[in-house]
Amino acid sequence: MRIKAAFSYQLKNYFKSFGWVYLWSIAVVVILPFAISLLLGRINIYDINDYLPQFLPSLILSFYLFVFGGISYDGFKLFIQNGLGRKTYFLSKLSALTVILLVGEAINVLYGLFYHHFINPKNNPIMTFSVLYGHYFNSAAANTVSVLIITMLFTACIMVTGMVIGSSLGLFNRRVQRISIIGMPVVLFVLLAVLVMLNDQTSLKLTWIGDVLLFIVGMKQPVSTGHFVAYAPMISGTIYIMVMLFISYRLTLRFRVPR
Repeated sequence: MRIKAAFSYQLKNYFKSFGWVYLWSIAVVVILPFAISLLLGRINIYDINDYLPQFLPSLILSFYLFVFGGISYDGFKLFIQNGLGRKTYFLSKLSALTVILLVGEAINVLYGLFYHHFINPKNNPIMTFSVLYGHYFNSAAANTVSVLIITMLFTACIMVTGMVIGSSLGLFNRRVQRISIIGMPVVLFVLLAVLVMLNDQTSLKLTWIGDVLLFIVGMKQPVSTGHFVAYAPMISGTIYIMVMLFISYRLTLRFRVPR
């Protein structure tokens, strides 16, 4: 009963914020350019195709799940004050975000169908990963289902990454959090630069990194677009999600009640 009440509370708040993110995104990407064209008297050259990306809902969903998955103390203090533990908080948050993910992916598919048939009826795939995995199976239905699963797993990977980052930052005070938010991108940039320099050295060629990444995404030789091994990202994505959820859960159990 406690988990059900916590889940309902989290889900209600997430749906409300998800709706606002959608509205603001549409306003900035679609309505604002239209208003500017209208004010400048250039409405005759306004083309909605130029301001309505096919994968806009996917970008919105991924951004939302990463950010709100990373917000570590949303309602946490209220939960503790009402006798709900850290485990209940984590499970209810995960369940609510998973529902948002499923609803968001359903919206993405419906929008893709609408975009494909009415806005820009070209041969663009409805789902992005169809380009890589859309012809792996001999059955069209199996290909569609596999691409949908891979898409949801990819989005879930983004979500749990945000949860781990947020849970990690949640263990520190606000000053350390600000320093980490600023410092982590700098450290990652430096590490990337070091890897690039090492990769340019013949004696330190990091070909194994590329081989591992290609194995994870299911690329096989000879390379054939649309025929990547669909099982590879399913397995690697599932393992990644389970590991990151375990890390996030253990970190959440160490949360301190904010004053």
